[in-house]
Amino acid sequence: MEAVRTILDSAVPLVAAPALLCHLCWVGIRRSWERVAGLDRLRQSVLPLKERRRAETEALADLVCRLEEAQGRLSAAELRVQHLQRQIDALDKEPPVFLHILGTSGTIRRGFRAEVQLDSTVAAAARAAGKPVNPAWRYDNRVVVRAMDLSSARREAEHVFPQKGGYQVFFHAPVH
Repeated sequence: MEAVRTILDSAVPLVAAPALLCHLCWVGIRRSWERVAGLDRLRQSVLPLKERRRAETEALADLVCRLEEAQGRLSAAELRVQHLQRQIDALDKEPPVFLHILGTSGTIRRGFRAEVQLDSTVAAAARAAGKPVNPAWRYDNRVVVRAMDLSSARREAEHVFPQKGGYQVFFHAPVH
Protein backbone atom coordinates (compact mmCIF):
# COMPACT_ATOMS: atom_id res chain seq x y z
CA MET A 1 0.00 0.00 0.00
CA GLU A 2 2.82 2.28 0.81
CA ALA A 3 4.42 1.60 -2.54
CA VAL A 4 1.26 2.71 -4.37
CA ARG A 5 1.17 5.80 -2.30
CA THR A 6 4.73 6.68 -3.11
CA ILE A 7 4.11 6.20 -6.79
CA LEU A 8 0.99 8.42 -6.64
CA ASP A 9 2.80 11.02 -4.57
CA SER A 10 5.54 11.28 -7.16
CA ALA A 11 3.28 10.88 -10.27
CA VAL A 12 0.60 13.44 -9.46
CA PRO A 13 2.95 16.42 -9.34
CA LEU A 14 4.65 15.20 -12.51
CA VAL A 15 1.33 15.06 -14.39
CA ALA A 16 -0.19 18.18 -12.82
CA ALA A 17 2.75 20.39 -13.64
CA PRO A 18 2.63 19.83 -17.44
CA ALA A 19 -1.21 20.05 -17.40
CA LEU A 20 -1.06 23.36 -15.61
CA LEU A 21 1.66 24.55 -17.95
CA CYS A 22 -0.43 23.54 -21.00
CA HIS A 23 -3.49 25.31 -19.59
CA LEU A 24 -1.57 28.52 -18.95
CA CYS A 25 -0.10 28.37 -22.44
CA TRP A 26 -3.57 27.88 -23.92
CA VAL A 27 -4.99 30.88 -22.01
CA GLY A 28 -2.03 33.02 -23.02
CA ILE A 29 -2.24 32.00 -26.68
CA ARG A 30 -6.01 32.56 -26.76
CA ARG A 31 -5.77 36.03 -25.21
CA SER A 32 -2.90 36.98 -27.50
CA TRP A 33 -4.80 35.76 -30.54
CA GLU A 34 -7.91 37.72 -29.52
CA ARG A 35 -5.87 40.85 -29.08
CA VAL A 36 -4.07 40.30 -32.36
CA ALA A 37 -7.34 39.67 -34.15
CA GLY A 38 -8.95 42.78 -32.57
CA LEU A 39 -11.65 40.77 -30.88
CA ASP A 40 -11.07 42.50 -27.58
CA ARG A 41 -11.65 45.93 -29.15
CA LEU A 42 -14.61 44.58 -31.06
CA ARG A 43 -16.18 43.27 -27.86
CA GLN A 44 -15.61 46.63 -26.18
CA SER A 45 -17.32 48.42 -29.08
CA VAL A 46 -20.22 45.93 -29.24
CA LEU A 47 -21.19 46.26 -25.57
CA PRO A 48 -22.20 49.96 -25.82
CA LEU A 49 -24.08 49.18 -29.01
CA LYS A 50 -26.05 46.46 -27.24
CA GLU A 51 -26.91 48.88 -24.41
CA ARG A 52 -27.87 51.56 -26.90
CA ARG A 53 -30.09 49.11 -28.81
CA ARG A 54 -31.78 48.04 -25.57
CA ALA A 55 -32.42 51.68 -24.61
CA GLU A 56 -33.78 52.49 -28.08
CA THR A 57 -36.05 49.44 -27.98
CA GLU A 58 -37.46 50.56 -24.63
CA ALA A 59 -37.97 54.11 -25.95
CA LEU A 60 -39.70 52.74 -29.05
CA ALA A 61 -42.02 50.59 -26.93
CA ASP A 62 -42.86 53.66 -24.81
CA LEU A 63 -43.60 55.72 -27.93
CA VAL A 64 -45.79 52.96 -29.36
CA CYS A 65 -47.77 52.89 -26.10
CA ARG A 66 -48.15 56.68 -26.13
CA LEU A 67 -49.20 56.59 -29.78
CA GLU A 68 -51.92 54.01 -29.05
CA GLU A 69 -53.21 56.13 -26.16
CA ALA A 70 -53.23 59.25 -28.35
CA GLN A 71 -55.06 57.39 -31.11
CA GLY A 72 -57.66 56.25 -28.57
CA ARG A 73 -58.16 59.85 -27.41
CA LEU A 74 -58.32 61.03 -31.02
CA SER A 75 -61.01 58.50 -31.95
CA ALA A 76 -63.02 59.47 -28.86
CA ALA A 77 -62.71 63.14 -29.82
CA GLU A 78 -63.75 62.38 -33.40
CA LEU A 79 -66.83 60.54 -32.12
CA ARG A 80 -67.67 63.53 -29.92
CA VAL A 81 -67.24 65.90 -32.87
CA GLN A 82 -69.53 63.73 -35.02
CA HIS A 83 -72.13 63.71 -32.23
CA LEU A 84 -71.93 67.49 -31.90
CA GLN A 85 -72.15 67.88 -35.67
CA ARG A 86 -75.36 65.81 -35.70
CA GLN A 87 -76.76 68.02 -32.92
CA ILE A 88 -75.78 71.16 -34.85
CA ASP A 89 -77.42 69.82 -38.00
CA ALA A 90 -80.60 69.05 -36.05
CA LEU A 91 -80.60 72.58 -34.59
CA ASP A 92 -80.04 74.08 -38.04
CA LYS A 93 -83.24 72.42 -39.24
CA GLU A 94 -85.28 73.94 -36.41
CA PRO A 95 -86.47 77.55 -36.63
CA PRO A 96 -84.62 80.02 -34.43
CA VAL A 97 -85.83 81.04 -30.99
CA PHE A 98 -84.97 84.51 -29.74
CA LEU A 99 -84.29 84.99 -26.03
CA HIS A 100 -84.70 88.38 -24.36
CA ILE A 101 -83.30 88.78 -20.84
CA LEU A 102 -84.67 91.61 -18.72
CA GLY A 103 -83.46 92.79 -15.32
CA THR A 104 -80.29 91.91 -13.47
CA SER A 105 -79.65 88.76 -11.53
CA GLY A 106 -79.31 89.05 -7.79
CA THR A 107 -79.60 86.97 -4.66
CA ILE A 108 -83.23 87.88 -3.99
CA ARG A 109 -84.34 88.08 -7.61
CA ARG A 110 -85.90 85.14 -9.40
CA GLY A 111 -86.25 84.39 -13.08
CA PHE A 112 -89.71 84.41 -14.62
CA ARG A 113 -90.20 82.87 -18.05
CA ALA A 114 -92.58 84.27 -20.63
CA GLU A 115 -93.35 84.12 -24.32
CA VAL A 116 -93.76 87.29 -26.39
CA GLN A 117 -95.64 87.58 -29.65
CA LEU A 118 -96.27 90.49 -31.96
CA ASP A 119 -99.91 90.67 -32.97
CA SER A 120 -100.19 89.81 -36.66
CA THR A 121 -102.72 92.58 -37.35
CA VAL A 122 -100.33 95.18 -35.94
CA ALA A 123 -97.50 93.76 -38.05
CA ALA A 124 -99.70 93.81 -41.18
CA ALA A 125 -100.76 97.42 -40.47
CA ALA A 126 -97.11 98.46 -40.01
CA ARG A 127 -96.16 96.83 -43.30
CA ALA A 128 -99.09 98.55 -45.04
CA ALA A 129 -97.93 101.91 -43.65
CA GLY A 130 -94.46 101.22 -45.05
CA LYS A 131 -92.78 100.66 -41.69
CA PRO A 132 -90.39 97.70 -41.51
CA VAL A 133 -91.22 94.89 -39.09
CA ASN A 134 -88.34 93.02 -37.51
CA PRO A 135 -88.20 89.51 -39.04
CA ALA A 136 -87.48 88.08 -35.55
CA TRP A 137 -91.19 88.36 -34.77
CA ARG A 138 -91.97 85.64 -37.30
CA TYR A 139 -90.31 83.15 -34.92
CA ASP A 140 -90.65 82.27 -31.24
CA ASN A 141 -89.54 84.95 -28.81
CA ARG A 142 -88.93 84.03 -25.20
CA VAL A 143 -88.26 86.31 -22.26
CA VAL A 144 -86.57 85.72 -18.92
CA VAL A 145 -87.38 88.51 -16.50
CA ARG A 146 -85.28 88.80 -13.32
CA ALA A 147 -87.51 90.34 -10.68
CA MET A 148 -88.53 90.08 -7.01
CA ASP A 149 -92.02 88.74 -7.75
CA LEU A 150 -94.39 87.99 -10.61
CA SER A 151 -96.10 91.40 -10.57
CA SER A 152 -92.72 93.19 -10.86
CA ALA A 153 -91.83 90.85 -13.71
CA ARG A 154 -95.09 91.66 -15.49
CA ARG A 155 -94.46 95.41 -15.12
CA GLU A 156 -90.92 95.05 -16.50
CA ALA A 157 -92.14 93.00 -19.48
CA GLU A 158 -95.02 95.45 -20.13
CA HIS A 159 -92.52 98.33 -20.10
CA VAL A 160 -90.27 96.71 -22.70
CA PHE A 161 -93.02 95.00 -24.74
CA PRO A 162 -96.09 97.28 -24.40
CA GLN A 163 -99.50 95.94 -25.23
CA LYS A 164 -100.26 99.16 -27.12
CA GLY A 165 -97.37 98.31 -29.42
CA GLY A 166 -99.11 95.06 -30.37
CA TYR A 167 -97.11 92.72 -28.10
CA GLN A 168 -98.66 89.91 -26.10
CA VAL A 169 -96.74 88.50 -23.11
CA PHE A 170 -97.61 85.09 -21.63
CA PHE A 171 -95.87 84.10 -18.36
CA HIS A 172 -94.94 80.55 -17.31
CA ALA A 173 -93.82 79.07 -14.01
CA PRO A 174 -90.80 80.76 -12.35
CA VAL A 175 -87.28 79.61 -13.21
CA HIS A 176 -85.29 78.36 -10.20
